[in-house]
Amino acid sequence: MDVIRAIEQRRSIRKFKDKMVPKEIIEKILELATKAPSGKNRQPWRFVVLQNSTKDEMVRIMEDSLNQNKKENKSTGSLESSINSINEASTVVLVFNVFSNFEEDYNHNRLLTDTQSIGATIQTLLLAAQDFELGTLWICDIFYCDKEISSWLNSKDELVAAVAIGYPNQSPYPRPRKSLEEVVIWKKR
Repeated sequence: MDVIRAIEQRRSIRKFKDKMVPKEIIEKILELATKAPSGKNRQPWRFVVLQNSTKDEMVRIMEDSLNQNKKENKSTGSLESSINSINEASTVVLVFNVFSNFEEDYNHNRLLTDTQSIGATIQTLLLAAQDFELGTLWICDIFYCDKEISSWLNSKDELVAAVAIGYPNQSPYPRPRKSLEEVVIWKKR
C-alpha cells in the first residue's frame, strides 16, 4: 500500500453499490485496524460487525429514533443522511470503548487517551479499506440513538462511532482543507 496515496485519495463515501464485501476482507481490515497505536497499549476498542438483516434491523432502530426526535422537536443532525448511507453500505462496523463505562478510576486523562486510540484505530480501518478499493464513512450521528443501539445489542460498552463500508458508488471531490498557515505555528527562539 502506498500510504501517502491512500491518505490523499480517501474520501467519505455516502453512496454504495449493491454488492456485498466478503467477510474475509472485513476481517483483514479489522485485523489491520487493531494494529493502530494505542495509549499504554490499552486497546480500548471493540468492534461489532453488522451485515444483511442485522444491519437492516439497526437501520429500523435508527429510523425509529429519528422519527421520535423529530416528533419531540429535538435535533437530529445529519442522522437521516447517515441512515441512508448505512442502509446502502454492505457492512457497518460499530466501534465501542470497552473501558469508559466500567473502570472505577476512569478519569479525563484516560478518556482522552482512549478516545485518541479509538480514533487511530478508526483511521487505520479507513486507510486499510481504501487499499481494498472500498468506500467508508465515519459516522458519529449514532449518538442520536446510541442507547437504543446498545440496548438492542445488549452491550454495556460505550458506543463511540460507526463506520459504513462498501463498494463506492460515487467519486466525491476533495473537500477543502485549511492551509498549513492556518493550523501550524512554528515557534522560534
